[in-house]
Amino acid sequence: MTQARKVLIYGGNGYTGKLIAESLAQRQIPFYFAGRSQDKLESGLEIVRERLGADAWKLDAEIVAVDNSIETLTPVFQKCSIVINVVGPFMQVAWPVVEAALNAGCHYMDTTGEQDWTLAIAEKFGKAFEAKGLLLAPATSFMWAAGALAAEVVLEDPEIDMLDILYQIDNGLPSEASTKSFLRMVCNEGSQYYLDQNEFKAWPNDVAYDVFVPHRNAKLRAHPWGGACEPVWLKGRVRNCKVLTAIGEHMIDGVISAIKTFNEQSVGMDQAGKEALTNAIGDQINTGEPPKDHPDVQRGVIVVNGQSRTKTTRYVMNLSAAYTWTGEIQAECAKLILQGQLKRAGFQSVASGFDHRQLIRTFHALGYCSALPN
Repeated sequence: MTQARKVLIYGGNGYTGKLIAESLAQRQIPFYFAGRSQDKLESGLEIVRERLGADAWKLDAEIVAVDNSIETLTPVFQKCSIVINVVGPFMQVAWPVVEAALNAGCHYMDTTGEQDWTLAIAEKFGKAFEAKGLLLAPATSFMWAAGALAAEVVLEDPEIDMLDILYQIDNGLPSEASTKSFLRMVCNEGSQYYLDQNEFKAWPNDVAYDVFVPHRNAKLRAHPWGGACEPVWLKGRVRNCKVLTAIGEHMIDGVISAIKTFNEQSVGMDQAGKEALTNAIGDQINTGEPPKDHPDVQRGVIVVNGQSRTKTTRYVMNLSAAYTWTGEIQAECAKLILQGQLKRAGFQSVASGFDHRQLIRTFHALGYCSALPN
């Protein structure tokens, strides 16, 4: 692999940015560690170095302090070929990052969970990225890339045209950025979509659903959690696609309460007012940066049920340590791009942009997920 510095993490000093940096270092991929604050970037990189311990020699990072504007980001991005954006809420602040990446001729990946952001950049930038042979892959993260990988296994059967997907996470501890990002998403009723006969329909935002997770004896409650990105990626490939997330019994009541507060206080507000309100609610909920997650504590299951006219099928995939795995999937896809293994350019999930079985085999070997079915 080339040792040239071709990868840039934007928002590197945040919770997820540090995990991506750690995963890149383990693969000995040099990178730029970028954001707005030199001091915070230096502190963040020191944490990465401490986590690497004896492997700290693998860390090859160059700090770049830069403002969040197209004019300042573009010349910085021109130094690299892959931009990994970890700065959200994405619909509020990420527009300059995508446009600068396109201007600079860079592949773009981010860690969003925001369905409306995914739809918006697909419409505005998808064809332009494809024309340049560049990947545009939002939600390269546990939510929603993990479900997309599992879905591709089920869709290997060409008859399957309906998907029902469930994420379940033990002991989830959302970061500050994730809290604000998901709140702006789950609170906006009318913009959390599922696919029904290849048309988008909106979930109600303040309803929890009873679900039954394989290998668990207790009934759990789940939420649309923004609708997910699988319905966006799979529109036109399947007729129906619903995604629910069992975010944890320790969180679900607080989330529903926050949504109901938003519904009461947002009456008559324009979109800018609603965005400000979800940020304020997020500030009240946030308890600071959580500790790094662990596969023995933050265990998860992704269940994909598939159906056609004549058959049903199911694939259950364990996938643990959601945030750490987000760092791993970003780093692994960056490695594959540098090795020339991108299969499809333009607006793609990483599950369709790369070989989904190869990715699952890699993460099984690393101890993050269960093995593929025979």
